[in-house]
Amino acid sequence: MTVRPFAGSSTTTLLATTANGRISINTATSVVTVTFSSALTNITAETYAYDFVFFSGGVTTRLLEGKFLVPIGVTV
Repeated sequence: MTVRPFAGSSTTTLLATTANGRISINTATSVVTVTFSSALTNITAETYAYDFVFFSGGVTTRLLEGKFLVPIGVTV
């Protein structure tokens, strides 16, 4: 899963892979879990674009894509 400031950006804000341990796949239940620490998600309040791709046998499949908003906090 790659999170960027906007689609087409070369800047990566967050990255989750099985190699970096931020994605786990339970093959028995077909459940995929993406985990980011609170330190990693301490990012600038704005809208971000993401996609979640699956690589298998030289084939890349985009499973999810979209945008999400990180709002400015009002409580300290």
